[in-house]
Amino acid sequence: MKKFIILLFSLFLLSGCGILEEANNSLTYVEEMTDYLNEAEKFANDFPALVENAAADTSAIPQLEDRLNEMKTEIEEINDLTPPSLAEDLHTKVEKYNDKALNSIEQAQIQIDKGDIQLTELQNLEIVQTFNQLQQIKGNLENLGQ
Repeated sequence: MKKFIILLFSLFLLSGCGILEEANNSLTYVEEMTDYLNEAEKFANDFPALVENAAADTSAIPQLEDRLNEMKTEIEEINDLTPPSLAEDLHTKVEKYNDKALNSIEQAQIQIDKGDIQLTELQNLEIVQTFNQLQQIKGNLENLGQ
């Protein structure tokens, strides 16, 4: 009987640890995704001015390139996250938006590498629109964190 109680208690602790671990993973995921969405929003707000500055003054091109590279790294890190089971659908949506954003960033980098920064072409890329669409996910993420 003692062995049975110890076994039940052990199973309870193990399953409880799993629940705690899932909750901790969910909280960590929500924090990381929230940071990313905030960064994406800031990038979307800053990008038009960065493009205008780079088109007007070639000495501002490295700043634009750095910002594009930073955002590309952020996107790749978020795509590599393993979401908790509660957030798998949400993460899939984010990855789809991120793929569009990565494509636009790569197009921008190609234009910059050519040395011909066309203000209208860079502004017509879907980077800003994609990151603005990502912000719609924030509400879903906040519900997940509760």
